[in-house]
Amino acid sequence: MSKTFCIKTLGCKLNQYESARIAQQFLEAGWRVVDFGERADAVIINTCTVTDRSDKKCRNLIRQGARFSKSGGVIVTGCMAESARESLDMMKEVEVCFANSEKEIIFHYVESRPGGKITPAPSASPLPFNRTRGYVKIQDGCDQGCSYCIIPSVRGKPRSRSAYEIIEHARTLIDASCPEIVLTGITIGNYSDSGYDLAALVNAIAGLPGNFRLRITSIEPTHVNDALVELLAHPRVCPHLHLPLQSGSDRILSLMNRPYSRSQYLTVVHKIKSKIPDIALGCDIIVGFPGETETDFADTLETIREASFSYVHQFTFSPRKNTPAASMKPLRDDVVRKRNARVREVAQGIGLAYRRKFMGSTLSCVIEKKKSDDTITAISANYIKIAVPPDECAHALRGKIAPVILEQVSIGYNTGRIVIA
Repeated sequence: MSKTFCIKTLGCKLNQYESARIAQQFLEAGWRVVDFGERADAVIINTCTVTDRSDKKCRNLIRQGARFSKSGGVIVTGCMAESARESLDMMKEVEVCFANSEKEIIFHYVESRPGGKITPAPSASPLPFNRTRGYVKIQDGCDQGCSYCIIPSVRGKPRSRSAYEIIEHARTLIDASCPEIVLTGITIGNYSDSGYDLAALVNAIAGLPGNFRLRITSIEPTHVNDALVELLAHPRVCPHLHLPLQSGSDRILSLMNRPYSRSQYLTVVHKIKSKIPDIALGCDIIVGFPGETETDFADTLETIREASFSYVHQFTFSPRKNTPAASMKPLRDDVVRKRNARVREVAQGIGLAYRRKFMGSTLSCVIEKKKSDDTITAISANYIKIAVPPDECAHALRGKIAPVILEQVSIGYNTGRIVIA
């Protein structure tokens, strides 16, 4: 019987790509993947450390993972393995930690156990792992130095992957009938290699033959140029962009060391929407940053309304060790709770209004099925997630692009049906 492994991935899409690289090496060596929670010969947790809540979740998963690991321990990697290596090494459930730069040797470590067999390094072009869409890493690292962020210290300075290698990875995914390619990294707008910037790279991938679409995802607003805006209207490029905002107050943006003002951010939003009016724009908001007054918070709410985001990812400020913001005086918990509730209310309202515009419309969707249950989810090009009946048709179309009518929308749930030709 083949040996088994599982990987639990937290955090960003870059972690998803890196988990896929690790998994492919196990799979090519004949190992069998199992769900997290099943008994396994190797249990790997790819961690995130962006907030204190992330750290707590990782520790809980490490304890859970050790209970069904045949070795009694968990292999830990990712950003928390960079930021909290000493404390993780002290956990009895942790077998070993690997830094982000060491992820490629995890399989070699596992196979070097008694009876193991060393095999070549992982492919730079992994197929999707436990997912339908394919993540392609185009760069890593950040040097922005936002006052609240630990990522530069755990991911390092910006560095771009070879354009040739990225395009070949995209070809591999297309040849494997992957319906959607997702470009990922820490600051993908910093991309630069062999004369390619992000726009040139997007243009090259979008021009490849095959039945697929391309998603850009998260990019700093200061990295959005005219060429990229033009490409958002390309028929192969998803009309969706995630633009981190963090705050709508110029004063707080300055304290955060963000490189733009509220008006500059909104100028980018209006430029994009003038080209693609129905585009899905999402953002990140940090609630309760130290020193945030009621006036600062009101500016944030007004910015969210003016930008009319399709969704908002909100985070409660979490002090991270060795960042400038960690030494700032925190706001009272009750103030932060109330502001979180107000952001949630405004965000839910504008998100619902965005989705209502598409009720009754037929949207081009990737059909996905969760392994853990019978749920079928359709993800539209403009990032609307739609629950569809798990019938024979839906199962047959899993992993493909299909037309879906959006029939009902609500704050937390959208439903529709696949159009049968």
